[in-house]
Amino acid sequence: MSASALTPPRPRLALGLGCDRHTPEATLRQAVAEALARLGADWSDVAAVASITLKADEAGLLALCASQGWQPQFYAPPQLAAVAVPNPSETVRRHTGTPSVSEAAALLAAGRPHEMHALRLEKHRRQGPDGRHATVSVADMTPTPMTPSSPTTPRGQITLVGIGPGSPEHMTARARSAIAEADTVIGYVTYIKLVADLLDGKEVIRKSMTEELDRAIEALDRARQGKKVALISSGDAGVYGMAGPTYEVLFQAGWTPDSGVAVEIVPGASALNSCAALVGAPLTHDFCAISLSDLLTPWPVIARRLDAAAYADFVVALYNPKSGRRTRQIVEAQRLFLRHRRPDTPVVIVKSAYRRREQIHFTTLAAMCEADIGMLSTVLIGNSSTFVRAGRMVTPRGYANKYQNGDEGFATRDGEKAGRSLSTGLTGWLDTLQAEHAAGTDVAALALRHRLPEDYLRAVLAEPRDTGNAAPATAAATAEEGDA
Repeated sequence: MSASALTPPRPRLALGLGCDRHTPEATLRQAVAEALARLGADWSDVAAVASITLKADEAGLLALCASQGWQPQFYAPPQLAAVAVPNPSETVRRHTGTPSVSEAAALLAAGRPHEMHALRLEKHRRQGPDGRHATVSVADMTPTPMTPSSPTTPRGQITLVGIGPGSPEHMTARARSAIAEADTVIGYVTYIKLVADLLDGKEVIRKSMTEELDRAIEALDRARQGKKVALISSGDAGVYGMAGPTYEVLFQAGWTPDSGVAVEIVPGASALNSCAALVGAPLTHDFCAISLSDLLTPWPVIARRLDAAAYADFVVALYNPKSGRRTRQIVEAQRLFLRHRRPDTPVVIVKSAYRRREQIHFTTLAAMCEADIGMLSTVLIGNSSTFVRAGRMVTPRGYANKYQNGDEGFATRDGEKAGRSLSTGLTGWLDTLQAEHAAGTDVAALALRHRLPEDYLRAVLAEPRDTGNAAPATAAATAEEGDA
C-alpha cells in the first residue's frame, strides 16, 4: 500500500467569525492563527468562512478574507438564532439579534446546523492592542459531500410541493401523489394540518414559521438517506415558498442535478391566483406581487418597489401585509400608493382563501387600513382602470375596444380600428412622439407628458425608424387569446 493511501485526508474546516466594530485585520488574523494552531490545522484547511450580515461591511474581516482568497458568507440574525450552540450569550443577542455569531455561523457554513458536536473549537476570543475583540469558532464541514449516486445507493428525492390555498379540492393531482409517494413529509405546522388526511404511515416533521432553513436541511438529510421527501408549501413553492431556501441549502452542500438527490417542484395555486379567483378578475392586466415583510428585506428596498409599482399603474398583490409586531408597514404602503393612485381605487382584502375561516372585504385605497388585516391576508390593490361591479373586482385589458363590432355598446378610441392594435401601441406612440418632438416639444416636456425617463426618450428618438417593410395587419394576423 502506498504512503499516500495511509495518509488521512486533510480536514475541511468552516470558520465562524465575530468581532467588535472596526476590529483591525491584524487582530482577526491573530485570532484565526491561534484557533487553527490549537487544532493542529493549517490555513489551507479552511474551506468556508461566515459571519453575521451586520459584518458584511467590516473592513478588517473583508481584508482578511481577501488576503486568503476566501468568499465569506453572511447570515441574517434569525438564521443564526435558529442554531443551537454550546455558548449562547444574552449580551450578544441584545446587540445583534442572535445569541451566537461565531459558533452558529461556523455550523451553518459547515452545512451542519443541527450537529453541535461538529464544532471542533468553541468560540476562541482574542483582544487586540486597541481593546477590540475578535472571536473565532471552527466546525468540521459536512463529512458526506454530495456525490453522484452509485447503483447500490437508492437515490433520494426532495419534492417541493405547492398545496394551493389549503382545501383538498384545490390541490393538484400531482401534489397529492407526491405526498402519497413520500416517506417523509416536512412543513410548517399549519400546512401539515391542511394535508393531515394524506399522512398515515409517514414520518412527519413539523417546523415553526421561522425555521425555513431547518426544513430544507431536514429534507436534505432524509434524502441523503435514500428517502423520498415531500417538503410542502402553501400556495406555490416558488412564490415566497420553500423552493428558494431549499436550493440555497442544496448548493451550499455542493448539490448538482447529477448528485445523489433528485429535486422536483410541483406547482400549486398561489395566494395571488386563489384570491383573484374569489373576487372576480383583478389580474387580467399587468400585475406584480410585493411582500411587506421586512424581516429579511430592508424596508427602503420594499418602499422603492411599492412606489415604482404604484407609479407604473400595476395591479399589486401585497403578501405578508401585517402581523402582531409589524403593524406600520401596511400604513406606509398605503401612503406610497396614495401618491400615485386615487383614494377611491378599489382594494379587496382576502383572508384564508378557500379555508374554513375565509373572509373577503371590499374597500378602497383610502380606507383599507381600517379593515381587519393579518398574516393570513392578501391585499389586492387595483390600477387606474380597475372597477368593482356586482361584488366583482375587474381590471379590463381593452378587449372590448380591440374587438368592438358595434353591438355591445363599446366604442373604439380616436385613431383605433376594431381588431387592430391600439393607436397608442408602440408604433402609433412612436409616430406621436416624433411628431411632438418635431413640432418643438423638448425631451424634458415629453418626459413629463408621457411619464417616462428622459434618457429613454432620447434613445428612442435617436433610433432610425423602419417604416417600409411592415406587413399590413389582417384579421388572420391578429394574435390568439392569451398572446395579445
